[in-house]
Amino acid sequence: MSESIRAKQSIAMKLKTIVVVALMWVTIGTVHALSRYSDIVKYNLDVVFTLREGGFFVLSYALWIIVTLALLRIIGAPRFDMSFQRMAALFIVGALVWLPSYFAIDFAISTWIDGGGWDQWLDKFSATSGSIVFFYAVVYALTFALCVGVVFSARARDADQANILLERQTARARLELAEQHMQLMQSQLSPHFLFNALGAISYLGRRGERKSLVDAIAKLGTLLRFTIENASRRLITVLEELQFAKDYVGLQQLRFGERFTCTFACDSDIKGERCPPFTLQPLLENVFQHVVEQMPDKDDSDAHHHISIRVSIAARDDRLLLSVWNSRDAKQDITKPTAGHGTGVNNLKTRLAHIYADAFTLEQLRSPSEFRVDVSFPMVADSADV
Repeated sequence: MSESIRAKQSIAMKLKTIVVVALMWVTIGTVHALSRYSDIVKYNLDVVFTLREGGFFVLSYALWIIVTLALLRIIGAPRFDMSFQRMAALFIVGALVWLPSYFAIDFAISTWIDGGGWDQWLDKFSATSGSIVFFYAVVYALTFALCVGVVFSARARDADQANILLERQTARARLELAEQHMQLMQSQLSPHFLFNALGAISYLGRRGERKSLVDAIAKLGTLLRFTIENASRRLITVLEELQFAKDYVGLQQLRFGERFTCTFACDSDIKGERCPPFTLQPLLENVFQHVVEQMPDKDDSDAHHHISIRVSIAARDDRLLLSVWNSRDAKQDITKPTAGHGTGVNNLKTRLAHIYADAFTLEQLRSPSEFRVDVSFPMVADSADV
């Protein structure tokens, strides 16, 4: 907010305060005047109530506008400490200064209305009764209490607004940090995936398989185009994610040949639903890195082992269920840790938590002969990225 806007708002607030205080005291003075007139009529008093006397009541109470605005200005000052000692001192000093001043001005107005002079004013001032002093001391105390309440309420409201603003800024900062973290993780997928893809192409080059090498480079170009276009997006269509997974498996097929077979299953009516990009690829990468790559090639062993991989996407109770299943070689030591194991899955969990909070599930089912990962999250009705 610019300084000029703040200045205009401050001036408008001050004017509003002056108008409210003035209306309050003028209304009180008017009510008192009407009450005085009502008593004269009701009790048939031998007193003439003139318009000039009614004006005196209004002017008399209008003087309280001054002390009210002064108290609001002092108590509402940003540097004023609303401690008990400060408040008590202000109350006493204000009473000692204001009450004599008020009586002096009030009697001066009354003397002027009556057409009297200095002697009449002095007589009225010196004849002030204790009951009158007590009455206006009570009025002052009530005015002081009202000002304290108004200022305290305003400070409490400002504190609440400041806390709300701080909470919003904190939440916005956390959201921006989470967005940056998510974008960083998704951007890391591209070089990580590229490293593994280049490894596959290098493998084909060392074996001298030129046709497969050309096909692999073409597939890599398609995959890289997908990563560049979707690395910053939060959601893509199921069809796009499924096609990317197929292209990725196709590239791996050129490297590993007959070591594995992979089948895909997806309900046709959910291909337009939304899911985070790179949901299937890290799960498939785990299969190739920790299972398929560890299997001996048929040229290197008399016994050739074959791995089955199955990818499925289905709808279950307004949720998307993405599953990656693979068989395992019973002779393979599954207790032996593999470098990097679990990194892709943990990264995927973090991205899903950022998008779906606690509304997603990721389950891993492991046995000596098979391994499956199930990912489930709500379907997004709106087709736009969120």
